[in-house]
Amino acid sequence: MMKKIFALLGFLLTSILLPGQNLLLSSPLEIPLVLSGTFAELRSNHFHGGIDIKTQGRSGLKVRAVAAGYVSRISISPYGYGNALYIKHPEGYTSVYGHLNGFSTEIERWVEEQLRDRSKNNGNLYPSKESFVVQREDFIAFSGNTGGSMGPHLHFEIRDSRTEEPLNPLEFGLTVLDSRPPSLRGLMWVTQDFTDRGNFKDGDTLDLRALNIGVPIGINLYTTDKQDGANNNNGVYKILSSVNNDAVFSAEYRRINFSTSRFINAHFDYQQYYASGARWTRLYELDNNPLKISSTEETIFPEFRSSKGWITVAKDSLVNVTILVTDHAGNKSNTSFYILGSPMDSTFRTGLSWDQMHTLKEDKIRVSIPSGAMYRNTNFKLVKKGQGKYLIGGGDVPLQKSIEVTWKLDSIQKGGFGWFAWVEAESRKQRAEIAKRTGDVLTFSTRNTGTYYLDQDLIDPSVSLAQQDPVSRSGSQFKEIRIKAEDDKTGIDRYSARIDGKFARIDFDYKHNLLKVIIPKEISVGSHNLRVVVIDGVGNTTTKEYNITL
Repeated sequence: MMKKIFALLGFLLTSILLPGQNLLLSSPLEIPLVLSGTFAELRSNHFHGGIDIKTQGRSGLKVRAVAAGYVSRISISPYGYGNALYIKHPEGYTSVYGHLNGFSTEIERWVEEQLRDRSKNNGNLYPSKESFVVQREDFIAFSGNTGGSMGPHLHFEIRDSRTEEPLNPLEFGLTVLDSRPPSLRGLMWVTQDFTDRGNFKDGDTLDLRALNIGVPIGINLYTTDKQDGANNNNGVYKILSSVNNDAVFSAEYRRINFSTSRFINAHFDYQQYYASGARWTRLYELDNNPLKISSTEETIFPEFRSSKGWITVAKDSLVNVTILVTDHAGNKSNTSFYILGSPMDSTFRTGLSWDQMHTLKEDKIRVSIPSGAMYRNTNFKLVKKGQGKYLIGGGDVPLQKSIEVTWKLDSIQKGGFGWFAWVEAESRKQRAEIAKRTGDVLTFSTRNTGTYYLDQDLIDPSVSLAQQDPVSRSGSQFKEIRIKAEDDKTGIDRYSARIDGKFARIDFDYKHNLLKVIIPKEISVGSHNLRVVVIDGVGNTTTKEYNITL
């Protein structure tokens, strides 16, 4: 009884004991905060590290410092957070602002000078503590759509400066209107040997005898949350699962660790995601899962026992399972159902052990799987499918570590060049795997499983001048020349630009296949030579020269 009380107290009181109570933030934008993404919600291969704030469908909104501090880092990248700015605060936290279109005048001028001095298009820059001291609500940047953003918004984070671990920003005083409870969109049972699963509803009784289940079962939950002002299906804050009122599983999304974030593939049901595109949270834990977001209770009672969230119900016993889901505003939803027990079978299939190394061979291919690459014992396949195609693992098999694939070219292939591998993986999309070639053997490391086949990329990237005259950069004091650059197979890998023989920085907008050549402020009015080099993933190279007039 005391164990039950402590579990519930721990679950209900954590919202009172805020980790950020010594730092209350002002809003980073001058508009009401409406979220398109919440902290730690389930994303592809990672937990979301912050909150995504809507910017009314446009870029260029003024972004302001949420508290006093100094700019400690500026990151420029075509991918991920795009243009991002980091502010350290004396209370021990760091605020992060991502997908920015540009910075304040002083910061932007410094960024461009630093990158040009280093002859770098992208990178991380670390100003001194004295360079950019900011006060609460100081203007620091413009919101945008850079990097991996799929639409204009501001990605905002709060991190523990000591560990760099992201924390839930809503625990630092930001106001987001939310009167809507979480949505419980589906329930699913899964056998511990992963050979069977099925959907059910609130109030149902799972008769394990009728289902002919003789192994422990786990429960998958499909749940999302919406705040006021938007219909985005965002993540929840807490989940608690109990059997006969005894807590067996809980998850609390308050802090994540980047080094373990990819273990999200153990936290949600990857097989179901591959099949349907929906991320169902596992209310049980796989063997290879060090995440601290979730916890389980080891329980043994006459009617049932639970280990790592897996539930075993004694023959002919009936137990009641309840699930409580809470969002950050405290809105709650719950569901309840029953499980009727059946005799247990002590033997079930396991597959390859996740904690051992394995080597698989088939025809021209060898696959080396390191220990800890899989999240559980898995029936990992290497099968020839015909017409030069091979199934490696299957697209529904996620990997924590890279496997190494060696592929021997046949007598016809070995005379050619530009070889790489296509893989049909997550969401059935094709992606290119670039290989290192040694003699007649291609070698590549990958964390993508699926159907593989070889192809050649023999065509140089397509490069053309998209706009003859320089255009002003959004929210910037600089101008740019836009170059269209495309490659239909292995993609744009490297690029460089020179104006009159001197380095010019390129801002690569991969979503629109644009190389934006930034014109240095000191270049004189008149005619100039612009030379652009673009290289794809296997080394095909295109060089173009243009006369530009400034």
